[in-house]
Amino acid sequence: MSGTLSRMAMLAIAALSASAAFAQYPTKPVRIISPAPPGGGTELAARLVQAAMGESLKQPVIIEARGGAGGYIGSDYVAKSPPDGYTLLLGGAFTTITATLQKNPAYNPRKDLVPIAIIVSVPNILVAGPNLKANSVAELIAYAKANPGKLNIGSNGVGTTLHLSGELFKLRTGTDMLHIAYKGWADCVTGLLGGQVDLMFDNLSTALPNVTARKTRALAVAAFARHRSLPDVPTLGELGIKNAEVISWFGIMAPAATPPAVIETLGRSLKYAADQPDFPRQVQKTGMDPTFQGPAEAGKFWAAEVDKWESVIKAAGIVGQ
Repeated sequence: MSGTLSRMAMLAIAALSASAAFAQYPTKPVRIISPAPPGGGTELAARLVQAAMGESLKQPVIIEARGGAGGYIGSDYVAKSPPDGYTLLLGGAFTTITATLQKNPAYNPRKDLVPIAIIVSVPNILVAGPNLKANSVAELIAYAKANPGKLNIGSNGVGTTLHLSGELFKLRTGTDMLHIAYKGWADCVTGLLGGQVDLMFDNLSTALPNVTARKTRALAVAAFARHRSLPDVPTLGELGIKNAEVISWFGIMAPAATPPAVIETLGRSLKYAADQPDFPRQVQKTGMDPTFQGPAEAGKFWAAEVDKWESVIKAAGIVGQ
């Protein structure tokens, strides 16, 4: 009996110690893992909140790049990190897509990660190259249905959001177009400009320079509303293509077992960052949009993202690695 009581006392002391430690959180620097090579848009999104988040937490916030496998390596690293609030993930649609594409994924996006906040987003747009004769989405669909497999649609690689945007478009419109996967975004855009690629989906922020220069044509925005940068370009929904929206987003995530009190503290720090007067302007300078959603909203959004991309990958017959 005394041994049992002793063990119970030890467990109680340990629980109280852990509770006290989390009550004082954070007591050391917080890392945000950017699961992409240094210097890209993923890291940039983290830097938008880095300083103000650190100010709110009263601890340094460090951004660490762990790129590879389309974000899979960095996401897996965070999913397996101690759930103490000191190792976070700069997540996005790729966080669920890359795991879903694996035959035997090392982490489960539904069970192993929890969103703290969505911070920025940018819609994808359907862009036509100079050789495409169709002047509208209606003409494009009519031509594609009359000539199955003749048109091609490029992307920056199998399983990327740009690739899956195209697959979703084909599923929603009942069209058959050949997918051409390039090794990267720049190669795909070069193919589009050179006429080797008829179409591609692209982030609005990266597509805009060529659209503005009239080197490519924006046919539609894959968003719920028209975008301020392209007010004359209709949404896919306006054109009768429902449930084809693709919003590229970035948010901060944590290992799933992170205590609620820590999630709440981190959520407040991110809200503090998003509430800074200069935040909207800094975000819009990158071509993205400020889109703050706290833990509750972000959780619902994340669950819907997982469902959507799992169904698209399955319906499109994309084989995992």
